[in-house]
Amino acid sequence: MSIPKQEPLPTAAGEPVDTPGLSLDQLAYEWVRDRIIDGTYKPGARIRERTVAEELGISRIPIREAFPRLESEGFIRSLPRRGAVVASLTARDVNELYDVRGSLEVLATRLAAEQCSLGASAETLREILEEAETAVAANDGALLSATNSRFHAEILTLSDNQLLQDLMAPILGRVNRLFYIVPESNQVNFHHEHAELYRAISSGQADLAAALAFAHVEHSRRDTLPIVQSLLDEAQTPQATGARLMVRRTP
Repeated sequence: MSIPKQEPLPTAAGEPVDTPGLSLDQLAYEWVRDRIIDGTYKPGARIRERTVAEELGISRIPIREAFPRLESEGFIRSLPRRGAVVASLTARDVNELYDVRGSLEVLATRLAAEQCSLGASAETLREILEEAETAVAANDGALLSATNSRFHAEILTLSDNQLLQDLMAPILGRVNRLFYIVPESNQVNFHHEHAELYRAISSGQADLAAALAFAHVEHSRRDTLPIVQSLLDEAQTPQATGARLMVRRTP
């Protein structure tokens, strides 16, 4: 799954952002998160409450409330005497992320198929897949990335397991960040794998759906890790600068 570049919220510094239905702490969370995902905030950079407050035209309190969630999802770290800084991704972080995806996403897919076997509808999943087909035909990488992301999110919804959805929320944030840094190289193949997943889920074949989900995650791991390693190797060259990279070598 890949994530297209997030468009920044349109606002001039100091002007309140009009976001109907969003609490101020949710607004602050999404605003900071999106800028970490798209690389506006570089690894190691400080994120100052005052600066964010001025940009959004709100008080510091919602920003202070958003920071613990950002830290729990791996976007920032709180350091003594420095405050909140953007967290780096290490090779170990990426491997651990795939380990967790290989368990929780497989479980979500199995549960989604079981729900379909009991009469739940996979219509929304089919509609998303049709949008992805359109993106493939138009060679629209941004749209394909967006639909692929929605496809995985819909499987989680279809699982009808609130605890699993709560557990996956921070995982999805880390996945989004990773695949903005390292886009999956063959999105068309991954789309075809999604079509196989849809057929297994919609027909209620839980064992097959789980096996396909596991293979899907492992294919993504296989393609992603060499790219991550090349970024790590590049970071060791004299010409590389830490600001250009979103990953760092594990000590």
